[in-house]
Amino acid sequence: MKKYHLFFDPNLDEGERKNFFEKLDPRPESTLSIDSLNWSDFSKEDFLLLWVNDEQGKEILTSFPEEGPKLIFLPHPELKLIAKSLGVPNSKETAFKNFQAVEEIPAFDLLEINGELCLNSLVIGDSLSVLYDSFGKGFFQNLKDRFSRFFKLFRQVDLRKFRITYQSGEEEKNLETAAMGVLVVPHCESNLIFKRLIPQSGLSDSMIHIILVSPKSLLSIISFGIQTLFFPFRRSTIPSFLTYISTPKMTIAIGEEIPFAIDGEEHQGSKIELQLSEKKLRILPNFESEKTKETKQREINVQKLPTGNLLEELTRRHLPWVRHATTEEFKELFTLLRQNSKASSSFLVLMALSTLIATFGLFGNSSPVVIGAMILAPLMGPIISLAMGALRQDGILVKNSLATIFLGILIGLFFAVIITWITPLKILNSEIVARIRPNLLDLGVAVAAGVAGAYAHSREEIAKTLAGVAISVALVPPLAVAGIGLGWGNWNVFWGASLLFGTNLAGIVMAAALTFLLLGFSPFQLAQKGLIVSVLILVFITAPLVLSFRNMVEENTLIENLSGKEIPHGLMREVNVLEINPLRISVTILSDKQLQESDYLEIKKEIEAMVGQPIELELTLGVKVFE
Repeated sequence: MKKYHLFFDPNLDEGERKNFFEKLDPRPESTLSIDSLNWSDFSKEDFLLLWVNDEQGKEILTSFPEEGPKLIFLPHPELKLIAKSLGVPNSKETAFKNFQAVEEIPAFDLLEINGELCLNSLVIGDSLSVLYDSFGKGFFQNLKDRFSRFFKLFRQVDLRKFRITYQSGEEEKNLETAAMGVLVVPHCESNLIFKRLIPQSGLSDSMIHIILVSPKSLLSIISFGIQTLFFPFRRSTIPSFLTYISTPKMTIAIGEEIPFAIDGEEHQGSKIELQLSEKKLRILPNFESEKTKETKQREINVQKLPTGNLLEELTRRHLPWVRHATTEEFKELFTLLRQNSKASSSFLVLMALSTLIATFGLFGNSSPVVIGAMILAPLMGPIISLAMGALRQDGILVKNSLATIFLGILIGLFFAVIITWITPLKILNSEIVARIRPNLLDLGVAVAAGVAGAYAHSREEIAKTLAGVAISVALVPPLAVAGIGLGWGNWNVFWGASLLFGTNLAGIVMAAALTFLLLGFSPFQLAQKGLIVSVLILVFITAPLVLSFRNMVEENTLIENLSGKEIPHGLMREVNVLEINPLRISVTILSDKQLQESDYLEIKKEIEAMVGQPIELELTLGVKVFE
């Protein structure tokens, strides 16, 4: 059994004190008021149980001698800050049992901020309260609190410049960056944000733990807020706008007097010095999930902090809704787009080869061959370049892109026509028919592909997905079908395929331009004209697509209403709509007897009654045979 001394707050109820003292087993060596505490009466081998409030506890920690006794805090109605920092249980009996069970009490790190003791946390600016969960409340109250914190994110946010100096191993590092808030704690386990976001956190690791909140757009905060609101679980990685640093000491210089809070108390200053106290107090923490352990210094997302031009842009005005691209990103992307906008020899060769492969695949009614042509097709590059040129009013980029696209179209039509003249086949197979009746679904594919193409171009790490984008939008096959229509002299085929190609082109340009705008590659004022022109062209193309889509819906409705229906002369099977205006339908009638000519006329009338309009009918008879 451990020998110990108990010091209590004299303002506690005398009956409550007496009742608790009687339960103690073993009994304390002495039971004294905290006012009578004299450090010289105790050695480093002694145990002191402290039943005191926050003010008394902080005075104890401040006056603690170099070689003082071991400290154990008991829960007190006014011990809130220290209880949170040490994980003190709500029950005095539980705290006492924990003290009796522990074999050794190691040294406990204390944080000093500008020479003042900090027990729990330092907060500069906004601490991003949406990261916190609610505890000790009902389900609906917790949900209400989460929504309340979430909606607070929809407000103007300003980033403040910070000059940070900190120790990293043997090296001293200097950072000039910006953040909307900084959160500092002496122990990860004592703070919910650090426990949720920093894996393998612990106690008394001789490190100060810092999180800088440095979003580059409001949307990045809001999207994380949505995740936290609906999926409040411990994450294995922290979001990119949060930077974590653990270090033995750090200096934060702001350049102006700003407010900050130490353990919830407001302070003012332009320079904040953080360091661990030289005093090595031995205090019993009561955290269940993690025990005291040594951890190595870590830095997470430091390279993602805003610096240079991005730092200046983010601190010049309120935080933008969408992240602005940096000058470095502009340089890399514009170099790529300018290269793609030019009709190089590689572009011409790939355009010719992809058209040849697509045309042969179309005549052979082979989907795999057509897909191969899509992968090889180089048209996506100049179209994305055209979108950026239109967005930023870059005349040279627009002219080069249009010239390259026009040349690509000519090459595609030329080789498709040549192959059509050589090939004796003149049948509208399924691969060709699929590309002469575009509708709104094709426009949806083009828009999605434009977004994907622009995003893939702006992110080097996902550029490899461009082949998949090319397959999804299928630029060369409709161009080849248009060439087949020219070779046959069939203008319906030519105009239908041309409309599909134009739909893809307009949809990609508009969607890619809008994506580049949202990614911050152009201010809205500069982008207005290009976006308006793109939208007008898209609206012009959409009109026939709406009509085609309506016809497709009408065809599907007719097929659904007729297929499998029983009429007096038999069962209708294999219903196909050949033409909408006038309505031409192909139907197979499954009958159990041979039909006469008069029966065919009656069948036509029966179907007309079902569809509510005159029809042209192509009828196939199937007769059931019974043994």
